[in-house]
Amino acid sequence: MAVKVGFIGTGGISRPHRKHLKNMDDVEVVAMCDLEKDRVAEAAEEWNAVVYTDYKTMLENEEMDALYVCIPPFAHEDQEIMAAEKGIALFVEKPVSVTMEKAREVDAAIRKNNVVSCVGFQGRYLDIIAQTKDLLKDRPVGLAMGYWMGGMPQVPWWRRKEMSGGQAIEQTIHVTDTARYLFGDVKSVYAAGRTGLMTDVPDYNIEDSSAATLVFENGLATTIFSACFLSGGRGRGGIDIFTKDMNIEYRERRSITIIQNGNSELVEVQNDFWQDMDNDFIDAVRKGDDSSLKTTYADAVKTQEVVMAVNRSIETGEVVQISDM
Repeated sequence: MAVKVGFIGTGGISRPHRKHLKNMDDVEVVAMCDLEKDRVAEAAEEWNAVVYTDYKTMLENEEMDALYVCIPPFAHEDQEIMAAEKGIALFVEKPVSVTMEKAREVDAAIRKNNVVSCVGFQGRYLDIIAQTKDLLKDRPVGLAMGYWMGGMPQVPWWRRKEMSGGQAIEQTIHVTDTARYLFGDVKSVYAAGRTGLMTDVPDYNIEDSSAATLVFENGLATTIFSACFLSGGRGRGGIDIFTKDMNIEYRERRSITIIQNGNSELVEVQNDFWQDMDNDFIDAVRKGDDSSLKTTYADAVKTQEVVMAVNRSIETGEVVQISDM
């Protein structure tokens, strides 16, 4: 029997998922919803899916096994909660919200209704991250530095902190989540940011750059740098990891360089990690069991706590304990 899938949000981030579902047997997209009627109509055409512009109507009318929620951070209302109450499995694109209150409300609904859930931290599905995790299994990390440094996305909502959460929440969260996946849970955060560079951008109220030091429960201190002001220069994304006998330079979704005993080995990504993530989710939906998923909603809430702590620390100038989030 085919797995029946719905989409809320048919913009750019939904396209890879729609492509990957086409590559699977016995998967059918039955309904799609977006505020932009022309966009959702075009997306639905390839599946002959029912078109909606109101998610509540779609969830009330349609029977489905799984739902992809691919919307901007500020747009999370009750989509996930309604779906969970109907027993529909959830794939939610990151970040899951701009508030901890909403993230926890959704998490509670998922737990109460025991539905399969996954969040789109595709970095966890990289073959090179699996290799990095294996290399670090018996090697304590002494220091790490993370980066998400580049230009500013052009969608208008991104430049408003109340809508995107700022760069720490909307973009750098990928690096933060990879750090959590590799190093464990975070216990405290101290962060600082700067403004004043993006004077040519209208309606802009986020930091131009920031540095956030995360202290992990195992004692590791890691600083993660964010920057969205770069235009002519070269950006940087990834994590530099230092152990007593090895350095690993992870370049976001591209490669790792393993440096040991004076030798350097470049290992590039070989797997289709987006496809692997969607395959894993649909397989979990079929089984009704998300224990094999690398990033459930409950785990994504822990990453959300860290990036929300980054913002709070920038605002207050104080160290933020994760237990207080």
